[in-house]
Amino acid sequence: MITAADHIRRETLISIAINGVLSLVFTAIFFAPFADIAVPGLAFDFVPQSFAITLMSVLVPGFLTRRKLSAGGVAPLGGRSVLPRSFVLRALLLAVIAAGVGYVLGLAFDAVVGVPTLAWGTGAAIKIAYGVLLAAVVTPIGLRAELRRTAR
Repeated sequence: MITAADHIRRETLISIAINGVLSLVFTAIFFAPFADIAVPGLAFDFVPQSFAITLMSVLVPGFLTRRKLSAGGVAPLGGRSVLPRSFVLRALLLAVIAAGVGYVLGLAFDAVVGVPTLAWGTGAAIKIAYGVLLAAVVTPIGLRAELRRTAR
């Protein structure tokens, strides 16, 4: 049986790697590769990116953690979580909150950048960095809630 801390660390690193790659892929899909990116469009994209990354970074690791807890492969955490017991509801709740935060960040980003467009590479780097940072924040939150689920 692995410790909860080791499980959280490993799953978070996996989530970070996956979301970094997916952020690059979706940037290439939604913004013409190697063409300048309009800053308002890039800023707006923080909303769906925040929702999608949070949903998948809580849902998938939550499901895998539930299976590992049931099989005795990972130690549960003590205490209680204020988040929903259902990993599906938890993922949806956190994704909606993250989308709201993404909206505010997008507005702020648009307001402070000061240029109408960014080079594609710069925009892609921003999207990757945001995806990685978001995964690093939300994955452990969801995992801790799942590891505390049995304590309720």
